Amino acid sequence: MYNKILIAFDGSAPSARALQHGVELAHKMNTEMVTILHVNKNLPLQEPLLNFDLDEIMEEEDKELLQPAIQYLSESGIPYETQAYNGEPSQIITSYAKKHEYDVIVMGSTGKGFIKEALLGSVSHQVAHAAECPVIIVK
Repeated sequence: MYNKILIAFDGSAPSARALQHGVELAHKMNTEMVTILHVNKNLPLQEPLLNFDLDEIMEEEDKELLQPAIQYLSESGIPYETQAYNGEPSQIITSYAKKHEYDVIVMGSTGKGFIKEALLGSVSHQVAHAAECPVIIVK
């Protein structure tokens, strides 16, 4: 049923719970592949940073952020891969899932609360409405 599971991971507590849920689901469904997708939201910079390689700094931060997820997946014995992108998280997650034909997206709830979500929206809310596959939002 769920041969390919995409797990959105940002290092937060809800995304860690989503990772755990996704791994449990993968075990129960004999999933072929789990992909951890991390998206860095684009930062609007007014001036270039002198003497800094921003891409290199972000790549190092991605490695550090993904390390606990990689360790957890390695110990779980489930085939996995990791991907990191820069851009608008909800757009990247939904387009990646569609392009690579994922069966389900598992992600954490942001926990912004009703008022902030109503005014600002949340990545999980946007993905749930835009994705063409089922989305499991873990609290």
